[in-house]
This record gives sequence, C-alpha cells and structure tokens, in this order.
Amino acid sequence: MNAAHHHHGPKLSRNQSEILSCLRKAKEPMSAYAILDRVRTAGISHPPTVYRALNELMHKGMVHRLQSRSAFIACDHGACDGRLAFAICRQCEKVVEIPLSDEDEATLLALAPEEIAPEQVTLELAGLCQACRPA
Repeated sequence: MNAAHHHHGPKLSRNQSEILSCLRKAKEPMSAYAILDRVRTAGISHPPTVYRALNELMHKGMVHRLQSRSAFIACDHGACDGRLAFAICRQCEKVVEIPLSDEDEATLLALAPEEIAPEQVTLELAGLCQACRPA
C-alpha cells in the first residue's frame, strides 16, 4: 500500500494533531483560548503555539475559521479546499459546511464593488437548526 494514499492525509506535527483531535472531539466551534485550555494537559501552553498550529491546519484545509464567532472547527470532510459557506445555529452552535461550486464563488466575488478587489469569500448563515426550532 502506498503511504501517499493513506486516508489520514498530510503528516501533522504533534501540536497540530493534538489541536485537531481537540476540535474533532468538541463537535462545536472553539476559540483559540478554549482550545488552549483543553490542550494544556498535552503540554501545549502558549497561545502562539495554538495559533501557529491552527494556521497550519487551516492552510491544509483541515480546520476552518468562523469569522462571525472568532472560533475554529474541524473540517467535516477531514480536509477540503476551503471553498465553503457555513450555516450556524445561533442557539446550539451546530455548524454545517456548505460546499461552494466555482459558479457560486464567482457569483459571490462578482458582488464586490469596483473599489474593492475581492480575494476571498466568507459566508456564514445564522439561524436555528431543526432541533432548536420551536415545533
């Protein structure tokens, strides 16, 4: 079996692995400081260490940042190209990834006014999930 086809994806440092597994266990968006609190037992005790690992994981597409929450979540799919929108339940914080097609992304980027050259799209929809909606 070729090691390159191993389904765990890119090789992670110990810190990246700890932080990714922390986010996967949490099942909800976490701030960098909440992550720091949980990974202290693994010997990670400095905010820059957490931010560096989060940035590297985001670069690999394994972690996403929710701008509206200043929080991070593990990618639903293990890793992806980061072309996503998010739907977030404002009550329980459940996050659902919405993959964006090339056309979706082009349409959103085309909304930018002439004086701003768009570089990225951050789209987060807030609402109530099925479990939190009144019957």
